[in-house]
Amino acid sequence: MAHKTEDTVKLGIFITIAVALFMVAVYFIGSEENMFGANLRVSSIFSNVNGLQPGNNVRYSGINVGTVESIVLLNDTTVQVHMKLDKNVQPFIKKDAVASIGSDGLVGSMLVNISPGKGTAGIVEEGDVMVSYSRVETEELLNTLGKTNENIALISNDLLRITNQMAKGKGAIALLLRDTSLAASLRQAVFNLEATAGHLAVTGAELQKLMAEVNGSSGLLHQLLHDTTVVANLNSSIARVDTLAARAEPFIQELQSSAESLSASGAILRSVLEELDNGRGPAGLLLKDSAAAGDIRQILENVEQSTARFNENMEAMRHNFLFRKYFRKKEKEEGGDGAP
Repeated sequence: MAHKTEDTVKLGIFITIAVALFMVAVYFIGSEENMFGANLRVSSIFSNVNGLQPGNNVRYSGINVGTVESIVLLNDTTVQVHMKLDKNVQPFIKKDAVASIGSDGLVGSMLVNISPGKGTAGIVEEGDVMVSYSRVETEELLNTLGKTNENIALISNDLLRITNQMAKGKGAIALLLRDTSLAASLRQAVFNLEATAGHLAVTGAELQKLMAEVNGSSGLLHQLLHDTTVVANLNSSIARVDTLAARAEPFIQELQSSAESLSASGAILRSVLEELDNGRGPAGLLLKDSAAAGDIRQILENVEQSTARFNENMEAMRHNFLFRKYFRKKEKEEGGDGAP
């Protein structure tokens, strides 16, 4: 009977210790999972979770503030991660906080890092979807490093080949290093370029000075560009020239009529002179005297010279800017009269 009682006591003590250990374990696990406190549930959407699993930690500024509750595949490109956070950290997490997936050390488990926002947004609420940031994956980073190493190896081989060719005196660079005359030519070319640059700088300074004069308050070009009175005076002068040309139109018509009369008189005198030379008519008989015929011939020559000079004067007046408008108008009228 005593032995049975002792076994019962031992069994009770064992059960009591087991229950206590179970309660302690439940307490620690519940505290870790925040099962006994108020929770805040938020989520974030990623394109790749990089092996993240439910139950992984969620950290805010390096502090564990919750766990990953579930991971839902929305479509072929997006994954939504639901997080359960401690309600006590809600006042510190803003709506502009950024969630990213990282690892606990180099080879540790995956976790969600929440980076604080700028502090100007409101406090995150229940069910909010936080902005996510996808970091470069480790595998992608290793692939990039591998390709970079391959490129470095290729570049090293090319540099080794180029240096070997240079050591053997092959190629343009080796020629440039060995040929002193080519180096002198390059030096002269550089000198010429520097001289050209100096000339360009001087030209630029002169252009700048010219523009300063144009933009300044002096100079004829500035007055023509900016002073409206100069343009008005030029327009007034042109109008006066047009008025003078219009007033000279009757005089020009009279001169032209006189020139036509002189031309006709010259033709008549020439015909008379021919008759006199041929001895036709009474005048020819009266002027058989050679001295008288010579005098008459001299008179006719003088008349022809005067006519030629008058025609030259008329041609000069035709090209003068004062009478040019009249002659152009006259030519247009004559052209219009001759049209069918």
